[in-house]
Amino acid sequence: MTRIRHIQQNNFSVAELIDGCKQKKPQSQKMLFEKFAPLIYTTCRRYDFAGYPAKDLLQDTFIKVFEKIDQFDERKGQLKNWIARVSINLALNAIRKNKKAVIVIDEETQANLVYESDDMLTPNLSEEEILALISKLPVGYKTVFNLFVIDGFSHKKIADSLNISISTSKSQLYKAKQILQKQINQIIKAKHG
Repeated sequence: MTRIRHIQQNNFSVAELIDGCKQKKPQSQKMLFEKFAPLIYTTCRRYDFAGYPAKDLLQDTFIKVFEKIDQFDERKGQLKNWIARVSINLALNAIRKNKKAVIVIDEETQANLVYESDDMLTPNLSEEEILALISKLPVGYKTVFNLFVIDGFSHKKIADSLNISISTSKSQLYKAKQILQKQINQIIKAKHG
C-alpha cells in the first residue's frame, strides 16, 4: 500500500504541489524541491562565489520559495522561472553586501574600452565546460555576464540591481567576454595545436 501511495504522489501536478506548499505540507515541499532543485542548482552555480556557495544559495532559495509561495501567480509565468528569479535575487543581494564583488573600473579606463558587439568565438563546448569557464571569472564579471547574456537583463537593470553605473556594467561585460575568449582560444589551441 505504501508503494502505491508513493507512486500516486509522484503524479501530482505542479498546481497540486503549489497548493500543498501553500498549506505547508512537508511532503509537497519535498516533492517540489526534488522536481526543481536540479534545474535551479544550475542557476545557483552561475552565481556561486566564495561568500555564497551554490549549495547554500540553493537551500536559501527553497526556504524563501516556501515562505513566499503565496506570492506566486501562475498567470504571470512558470513556477521554475519564478524560483530562478528568487535565486538570482538572493545572489544579487549577497553580491551587493559583498563590496569586493563588483570591480569598479575608473572613468579613464572606461573611456578607453571599446564595446564590441561581435559574438565570441566558441568551439563545441559542453554546458559543464562553459559553466566551468564562467565560474572562473571574478565575481563582478561573472555576475554581469550571467545577468546580461544568460538571464537577459539590460545594462540599466543590471546597474540598478548592483548599484553600479551603466558604463560599469558594460565594461564588466566587455572584460568578462575578453577573459572568456582568451580561455576559449587556449582550449582551441590545445585541441588543435
